[in-house]
Amino acid sequence: MAGLDIALDKAYLTAIWLETLFYGMNFVLYWNCLTMLTIRRRTPDVNKVLVGISTIMFAFSTAHVSLGYQRLIEGFIVLRDQPGGPGAFFSDVSIPANVVKVGIHTVNSIIGDSVVVWRCWLVWGRDWRMCILPILLIIASAICGFAQTVYFARAQKLHSAFAHSLQIWNGSLFSLSLATNVVVTVLIAMRVWYMFRMSGGSKNFRYWRVLVIIIESGMIYSVALICEITLYFLGSNAFYIVYDPIAQLTAITPTLIIVLAALQLTSNDVHSRLTRSKTARIFRARGEGTTTGPLETIDFAPNDVVLSTFFSDGSNMPSDSSTLQVTKSESQPGQVTFA
Repeated sequence: MAGLDIALDKAYLTAIWLETLFYGMNFVLYWNCLTMLTIRRRTPDVNKVLVGISTIMFAFSTAHVSLGYQRLIEGFIVLRDQPGGPGAFFSDVSIPANVVKVGIHTVNSIIGDSVVVWRCWLVWGRDWRMCILPILLIIASAICGFAQTVYFARAQKLHSAFAHSLQIWNGSLFSLSLATNVVVTVLIAMRVWYMFRMSGGSKNFRYWRVLVIIIESGMIYSVALICEITLYFLGSNAFYIVYDPIAQLTAITPTLIIVLAALQLTSNDVHSRLTRSKTARIFRARGEGTTTGPLETIDFAPNDVVLSTFFSDGSNMPSDSSTLQVTKSESQPGQVTFA
């Protein structure tokens, strides 16, 4: 494996290049997220919590890529003539900029995982029982992550992230983070698939259903974590090519979920609209000779008639469909009473 492995300096250069690309995606996504939550919001008030969370994650992502660029300049330009060259510089995990990057990565991962767990809680009807295991895994990940940061700071001149003394913290952190995301991904994907299946939908909608499941469950992030942990335990320097871009994915994945929520395109929103549409179709199917057009004459049956009003776009629709009571007056044939 060692003979086929990529050099550390090349791996780090590739990693920062990829992270920069992901940061560009993160920037565009964050800007659109702010726009959806403020200027184009569909609620009376601005959701300050979601704005704050997305802003904090973007700020940490910006700091992470900036520190990566700083290390790139130091390793390839400022300290390139030092013994060992750029490879020796990038392998020193105790360098302050690297320690701060590790801490930022940990914080962003905790926030991002918490957003995905929050989405899981909403998808499962605000049932905290479904989130107990993911929450415990996040707490364990936080402990390992901050312990890893402290250990990196004290590991003076430890020239390998694959050193045996670091594998305990690194391996535990990566494994717990992967377990958290796999559990939440499975829980959300199962629930969303079930909700969409119950709601029905056209053939074209099925492709949108798959896309929503991938985004809302954080499946992309889970796949990246699988690649990361595999390369780490193989001892390959290609691990860094995945590790640094993941720092941006920790913000991109939850921000995508927030954007879906702001656009009312989450599984709950789509399921609600499809259910209302299906109910409206059933109601119309049960009617006899139902037509639409200008209202000129109403013919009444002997008894009172109850009409359920539905709105195709779901606007102003309470959770239980509103009803309109239409009553014919017996004493005055031309009078109609609405209640």
